[in-house]
Amino acid sequence: MSQYVADLNRSQYFSLIALATVMPESLPSFRFRQQPLTKFDIGLLDFLSLQQCDVGVIAGRKNSILGKVMTDSQRFLYELDIIRAIESCDLKESELSATLRSVAQQKRRELPKAFGNALFNGKESEAFFSLSNGFVPLNYSTAEQQELLDALGRLVVIGEQLSNLPKVESVIFEGDLKILMDSEYAGRLLYSLMQLTEYLKSVSGVIAHQGDEVCGAPIVFLKQQFERHYVQQIQPYMGRINQSAYQVLPLLTRLVSLSSPHTEPLDRFLGQLDFESDKSVWQEYQRASQQHAGYWSALFERCALPLTAAG
Repeated sequence: MSQYVADLNRSQYFSLIALATVMPESLPSFRFRQQPLTKFDIGLLDFLSLQQCDVGVIAGRKNSILGKVMTDSQRFLYELDIIRAIESCDLKESELSATLRSVAQQKRRELPKAFGNALFNGKESEAFFSLSNGFVPLNYSTAEQQELLDALGRLVVIGEQLSNLPKVESVIFEGDLKILMDSEYAGRLLYSLMQLTEYLKSVSGVIAHQGDEVCGAPIVFLKQQFERHYVQQIQPYMGRINQSAYQVLPLLTRLVSLSSPHTEPLDRFLGQLDFESDKSVWQEYQRASQQHAGYWSALFERCALPLTAAG
């Protein structure tokens, strides 16, 4: 994009200063993403009473040394297990039974939060949403894309089945989070969209104010740069970005919805990649792309140049 602007600037009718890198809002720190979950503490006598079903064993796992430092992804799996165990436990002691039912109901209400913590609080999300890895690479492969889509699809299925307490295999769940981490896709996409949007809007701003004096030799030169850089290089790259984003972003937007509510800082960050919101970076990029093409087309038409050559 910088070479596109540099070559356009060779015309006396086009002047655009070098653009600074514009960064999107970054993923909030852990303490601004974490959603607190209700603790489930049982006394010794209650613990002994619960040995007749799985509740005591599972609760004991959480209260162990390793359980106290379990990751958010493992905490989510624990929440599913403990709710399932409580609801299947038949106790004769009515007071303890009522307490457990209340705990299960509260934990059911918190399941989307636990799911959101698993998705957005770990090292996997920090890599997936990192803005430090630059643009989506030109050689981003179909195989990598399909692996990411499959992982996101499986996570969406889990989110849609939360009320049914889905049986989630830890190895597959953790593996899907690792696929997200290794892809670095969301952060790369967000960074790419922001840079492309800034360049497209800046070029559009200059093209929109061109007068009739640009027609003739000047517009021929500008059109050559448009074709050389935008039509032949930038537009194909944007096409690849669009193709992948149109598949990934609806799934990501769905995951955000299924795991809400989030903290306000996390909600604001995730909103940048919202597939549907008019205020998202994705939608702003779409508008900038359409506007850029529209201004060039209008200028070529005004100067009686063939529109087909504009791509």
